[in-house]
Amino acid sequence: DIVPVYIHGTGRFLRKGSAWGKWNPLTIKIGKRISRDDLRFPTTYSARTKAISKHFKENFAALRKECETVHYWREKLLENYLYKGPVLEWYLKVKSKMENNYELFDKIIPEKGVITNLGCGYGFLDYMLSFRSKERDVLGIDYDEEKVKTAQNCHHKMDRINFQMGDIANLEFRKSDVFILADVLHYLSKKSQYQVLNNCAKQLNDDGMLLIRDGDADLKERHERTKWTEVFSTKIFNFNKTKHELTFISGTELREWAMKNDFEIEVIDETKKTSNIIFILRK
Repeated sequence: DIVPVYIHGTGRFLRKGSAWGKWNPLTIKIGKRISRDDLRFPTTYSARTKAISKHFKENFAALRKECETVHYWREKLLENYLYKGPVLEWYLKVKSKMENNYELFDKIIPEKGVITNLGCGYGFLDYMLSFRSKERDVLGIDYDEEKVKTAQNCHHKMDRINFQMGDIANLEFRKSDVFILADVLHYLSKKSQYQVLNNCAKQLNDDGMLLIRDGDADLKERHERTKWTEVFSTKIFNFNKTKHELTFISGTELREWAMKNDFEIEVIDETKKTSNIIFILRK
């Protein structure tokens, strides 16, 4: 008889700064016993061997999917930006913690498809999406040359993830299943905002998704806090560059554009302190 045993994990301490931190435990799963007369599998030697091998692989793949969440991949994401400056390492740690390791984005975005992230920055989200699924073809675009070069030259760079420098207001995008505009629209003029949205709509594949996160100017009180966070980001810490005065689109304007272009819109509001809202637009 055979007793399947599936083991996942490293069983070692994860690095935390220059010390060792959280323990990464082994996950051990014991499957259903396979007896010699188990009717789930063929009886001939060759066919039975192949069927049991397939059974093991499928169950281990299921265990990996269960264990390898965005939180599992956080350590790999941090390793990706080592030796690129202490400020960037600190920024990634703070940013990824605030984003809950991009768990919400990972849940919303399909595990398979062509994904284009407009205003990708250093590529934190792009790498996490790629780590989570080998069937995601990810392209990040940003007009900050330094950020694009940093993202393109990370240790865990793979063929299915790439980065491009360019001004999204003046680019023709590739056909995509998902366009991401996370905290980027307000860096554009009002005219450029609609130009980018129209370009995304034109290049979106059937059953595709336009995922937008930005400050909703309709939420007056909360929006003041959002504007202050952008002041810190652009003028004090200089993490983000801007050519224009910040121009926030309102939820009302976005809904009107969605209706005009035959999009169904879903709104996710998870923050109570700022006006950052996620809008999911589907054809």
